[in-house]
Amino acid sequence: MGTTYRAHAPWSSIERFVAQHNDVIRDSFTTQAKMFAANPWVTDEQRIQRLVAAARLKGDERVLDIATGPGYIAEAFARAAREVIGVDLTEAMLAIARERTQQHGVTNVTFRIGDAQNLPFESEEFELVVSRLALHHVQNPLQVLREMTRVVSRGGSVLIEDIFASEHPERAAYQDRWETLRDPSHVRAIPLSEFLQLFRDSGLETDSVSTHDDLTPEVERWLATTRTPPDRAAEVRRLLEEDRLHDLSGTRPFQDATGRLHYHARTVTLAGRKFR
Repeated sequence: MGTTYRAHAPWSSIERFVAQHNDVIRDSFTTQAKMFAANPWVTDEQRIQRLVAAARLKGDERVLDIATGPGYIAEAFARAAREVIGVDLTEAMLAIARERTQQHGVTNVTFRIGDAQNLPFESEEFELVVSRLALHHVQNPLQVLREMTRVVSRGGSVLIEDIFASEHPERAAYQDRWETLRDPSHVRAIPLSEFLQLFRDSGLETDSVSTHDDLTPEVERWLATTRTPPDRAAEVRRLLEEDRLHDLSGTRPFQDATGRLHYHARTVTLAGRKFR
């Protein structure tokens, strides 16, 4: 008895654009995988535990970590939940996550390739779906949040931590300008008001919102992580210096005691509940 295969419909221009950007993400995070995994803004235990605490876990949950990267969030949740699955577009990141969790003896976490905009899971498989520092990399954050909502159970939670942008479009655009020069996989930092709309439009009841400005990347290390080409790096430095002098984005760049340039990567943590 033969097997019948359904032909795929031709890709729309939007699907091609998303696929091309996924390639940009894979290229970017393959290049920066090791340095990204070692950066303090990724590894900081206090920030990781703050996100875990926001989930208010009971201990018997099945958790999905979207865009898990080097797996720090997945590992932390695995220590507080029954089971965790981490998905990411980039195999180089997943290799780091697998190696580290195996070395640490964490046995209730697994990792697999997956696209946040088309998750390879059935509906209502998880009690919690979490993602950290990822939505500013995607073309369609509403689609990602709708997918996260789809795979979480009724009464379950979606938990997001990400950078956020100014509510003033020209200031948000200024930040995106230097963010994209530094990392072409950056799409757009989202304003707080838009995060709330995204949660609403995904069918989530927003239960909590908290903001923090304690993430202050040192610019030279931040540029080195993505191996930003010299001409682009010079333009990023120029834009950030203008920002420091004239307050152009809301990220408040500053020089530390040694003269090194930093900026405030303002972050928001939102928890939403699937109520129907």
